[in-house]
Amino acid sequence: MAIYRQIHTTIWQDNFVGDVLTEPPEKLFWAYLLTNSQTTQCGVYPFRMRQAQFDTGLTGDEIKSIINKLVQYEKIKYSTENNEIMIINWLKYNSARSPKVAAVIDKELLSIKTLEFESEVIKKCLELKYPIKTKLSDENTVSIPYGYSIDTISQPEPEPTQNQNITNTATEPADEDHATATPDVYTYYQEAFGVLNSFVSENLTQWVNDLGDELVVEAMKRAALDQKGFRYAEGIMKQWAKKNLKTLDDVNADDVRFNNSSRSKRGNIKQEPTPEWAKPDYKAPEKIETPAMTDAEFMALMEGDQDEN
Repeated sequence: MAIYRQIHTTIWQDNFVGDVLTEPPEKLFWAYLLTNSQTTQCGVYPFRMRQAQFDTGLTGDEIKSIINKLVQYEKIKYSTENNEIMIINWLKYNSARSPKVAAVIDKELLSIKTLEFESEVIKKCLELKYPIKTKLSDENTVSIPYGYSIDTISQPEPEPTQNQNITNTATEPADEDHATATPDVYTYYQEAFGVLNSFVSENLTQWVNDLGDELVVEAMKRAALDQKGFRYAEGIMKQWAKKNLKTLDDVNADDVRFNNSSRSKRGNIKQEPTPEWAKPDYKAPEKIETPAMTDAEFMALMEGDQDEN
């Protein structure tokens, strides 16, 4: 279980958070469900009412009411029998394309008590092409009933909103017809730059669609070699896309052209002639001193000027 969770900053501008969760306790509890210490990589975890009350400061009745609302708006599913919460869109916005992350989900699936939740996690992983090893068994295909509410509190029918996702900034998963990045791209990102969140994952997928996984990895390698971050790698990829470079051979050829051009520019720099005064053998011209006039010479010169006038 990870010791932290990532939520995009635009969650507070999300239509669901802004238009449906109108009360502060509702916003608080929704953020709590996404970040509390019981959350897992697969999005299914045990829910402890007393702990939630202690962590949030909300009463039991307040929490029950909010859970019912989130269930009706299809944000979560709740099993009263097993006291388990399932965040419906969790896997969509918390990528598991890395084999290491997928292995964590395989392990977590063993501890899920609600079979329908387990089945939905496996189906969603298959849909998103996450490399989990757990297969969907015949037992999992049977719908297992689970409770939708706590002490059934009546709620109005939900009105459709433009966006009812966990956040409204992540892009949809890549179409099946588009190129899908190999796990090496996502694995290398985590090795070079750290934690891979859903937004970076979708960004990587788009770059793979544009350039191919080989060039994406190469750009990240160059950024890491220069001790730069992922944005630097994106700058490299933008230049390659602008030049329509598609393969590593294209990139290498472009590097050669750039290096040759740089050497040519250095060779064509106009050399200014060295001034005389800067030469090592330069000698300053001798100063010619004019002898000072005597008073008599000066008076004679003045009288001569007057005669001419």
